[in-house]
Amino acid sequence: MQKWVFFLILFPSLMMSSFLVFAQHQHRVTGKIVDAETGEPLPAAHVIIKDTYKGTISNQDGEFSLLVSELPVTIMVRFIGFESQEQTVTENTGPIDFLLKPSVAEMGEIVVTGEDPAIAIMREVIRRKQQWRANLETYKAEAYTRQQLRNDTTIISITESISEAYWDKEKGSREILKSKRQTANIDAADNFAGVSYLPNFYDDNLDIAGFDVVGVTHPDALKFYDFSLEDIQSLDGQVVYELKVDSKRKLQPLFEGTIFVLGEEYAVLEMDLKPNSVVQFPPPVQDFDLSYKQQFSNFGGDFWLPVDVRIEGLVEVGLVGLRFPPIGFKQVARISDYEVNISLPDTIFKSRDQLMVDSTTINSGDSLFVNEIEIIPLDTEEEIAYETVDSTASLEKAFRPEGFLTRFIDWDEEGDSGSSQGGGSANSSGGGSGNGFFSKLTQNLTPQVKFNRVDAFYGGLKHERRYVDNRLMSRVFAGYSTGYGEGMESFSYGARVAWWPLKESRRFAVFTEYRAKNDTRYNSDMFNPYLTSVVSLLGYPDYFDYFRNEGIEVGGAYMLRELPGTLRLSYLYEDHQSISYKTDYDILGRDEVQRPNSYVDEGNLSALRFTWEDGENKKAFGAVGANDFQFTVEQSATFMGSSWNYTRFKIDLYREFQTFYQRRFFPNTLNMRLNAGTYLGDLPIQKNEVLDVAPGLFTPFGAFRAKRFIPYEGASYFALNAEHNFKSVPLEMLGWRDASKTGLSIIAFGGIGKTWVKQAQIDEFNTRYGFDPSITEDLHIEAGLSLSNIFNLFRADVAFRVDNPGFYFGVSLARLF
Repeated sequence: MQKWVFFLILFPSLMMSSFLVFAQHQHRVTGKIVDAETGEPLPAAHVIIKDTYKGTISNQDGEFSLLVSELPVTIMVRFIGFESQEQTVTENTGPIDFLLKPSVAEMGEIVVTGEDPAIAIMREVIRRKQQWRANLETYKAEAYTRQQLRNDTTIISITESISEAYWDKEKGSREILKSKRQTANIDAADNFAGVSYLPNFYDDNLDIAGFDVVGVTHPDALKFYDFSLEDIQSLDGQVVYELKVDSKRKLQPLFEGTIFVLGEEYAVLEMDLKPNSVVQFPPPVQDFDLSYKQQFSNFGGDFWLPVDVRIEGLVEVGLVGLRFPPIGFKQVARISDYEVNISLPDTIFKSRDQLMVDSTTINSGDSLFVNEIEIIPLDTEEEIAYETVDSTASLEKAFRPEGFLTRFIDWDEEGDSGSSQGGGSANSSGGGSGNGFFSKLTQNLTPQVKFNRVDAFYGGLKHERRYVDNRLMSRVFAGYSTGYGEGMESFSYGARVAWWPLKESRRFAVFTEYRAKNDTRYNSDMFNPYLTSVVSLLGYPDYFDYFRNEGIEVGGAYMLRELPGTLRLSYLYEDHQSISYKTDYDILGRDEVQRPNSYVDEGNLSALRFTWEDGENKKAFGAVGANDFQFTVEQSATFMGSSWNYTRFKIDLYREFQTFYQRRFFPNTLNMRLNAGTYLGDLPIQKNEVLDVAPGLFTPFGAFRAKRFIPYEGASYFALNAEHNFKSVPLEMLGWRDASKTGLSIIAFGGIGKTWVKQAQIDEFNTRYGFDPSITEDLHIEAGLSLSNIFNLFRADVAFRVDNPGFYFGVSLARLF
């Protein structure tokens, strides 16, 4: 539970991209910056040691703190709309105050044309940025970061870090933490404060909570944004343009807000931005509100680099019956002491971790905070929080949810772990040891229950367990079918053992299995008899045909090194026998007559099976996208003792492609499935494959929705199914701007397929049963629409069959990703 709470609280900070830093000390200079006319403090004023890259910003109370290597030193303070001020500090005489006077801008540089002056201003900003950015190769800097979590009224926790930041144009950014500090209720291991996930708003593209957002200084920014001149201010006698930023493309994740541009340099001094309404998340996130502020300075040089990052936000998370309190957060980072275009050590980029820890300094406690770095001073509320928050005020307590589902959550309260009085421990001596043995025996048992027209009611147990550091696995099952009365065919049983012999690697495994059971005559990639039991029990046609299969399989598997996936090779020896169906029973008492159970070509199968496969998501019933692959070749031959000579080929391929609106957290996606197979030789009917269809109303992706109950079977077959998930975009186009918050998605789907059955099998079906096996008369073609993520669980499907016109309605699992 605690990990879930941490994820919810730290989710906004952990999904953002950025830049980094570290610093030093000797003499500490402190002071306060206020408006000379009103006496009000000026937060986030830029404080610079003149003629250096070193500086900081003031806190909410206007206070600042700087460490300097020697005195005297000249301190400069800048704040847009005020006259900058300098003071020279010659000795440690205590705090110094800066009383900034408002400045008056003189407008005279703007030529009025047919377009808003902001357009020309931004063209020049973008042009100049491309010039100086082309010459920026690397930098190293120092940073201080503070994160604050709060509920509606109170600070819940504070975390701080001092770090050293590196940036390379080609290799990206890295951060090395030097020291951390936090309130008593946060462990140092849970202190995630840092600048490596924070955005630099001068970048072309920014990762904002998983959305790929076009920056306001992107080369194509004028295609994405509307800029308008709102006001003119001044800074040190230079004009500062205040520009309003609006999203031009309403379905793209973009920013809205204000930027300030220095007129003579055409450089961005400050940005005050919020993501537009497209930056939203489906449930369980109910609300996600962010605002960003960032300042830039060239420190008297050629490059405009981040001075700070300030983020405030509110996240609300909840489901029906489980709602968390609003989680407020506030983050401020100060970046300074830049070293530009220097050689950076290769070692810091060899690690894939963006955030690393310098263990030689991190263990020195908070000494860096005291002696070696200019932190942004805590404001009054934060100082109180450090004094009053104790170690028992956990985040889990502070953000405990409400709702009827909370009764099912184990809160793991403090003190619960102790033994209860008089009760004893389950693992104590005496009778407890017997209970422990029984618990170990039963904890790996899984009941197996199914119903069909051959087995009638089947009940059984499966026991699976791993041993020897999970390198040895055993699986045993046994069950009884009520449809047979007496005889061994009433029982199903078997065992499987797998072993990974290499201690240092699980790339290689060997296995052996024995089984005697009533098996499905054809293989389905979507369903098994346990899932289709409800359909038979309600009196609808049984999805499968069945036969008696007793045999062994031995083989091995190897996980490839150079290519993706796993290779499997096994040998099978099986005895195949026909069985008849036993019951037409259904719980509704409708006395529907089930079709006869199909014959099989009886005999012994001796075959080698080779499989190459990669991926694991295709069994998720279309709830998630998949990029899976499976190719199988099975060779049976009479010289190996088999009753048949054949070679069977199968391929099953799933692929997902991102299509439109790729900058969104969940882009539009196209999902496709291709499954096909054929054979050479004398293929027995029990080796036919099927194209899956809807066993009722429920149809997952990859099966045909416009056919019900009995799948298409074929010795040869192919099918192509596809669906395009437009997410909530169509609903937003219709004017429902908050549609993304609901999670609803519009999906268009379609499919085409065909099967071929040997004429001898068709003739045999007609002779025995008076009807043909279920095959396609021609191409099966269908198309339709779905409304997905209804109650965040289901999707409603409407399919139209083209080759045999008709509408089919159904449901399936929502496509979540």
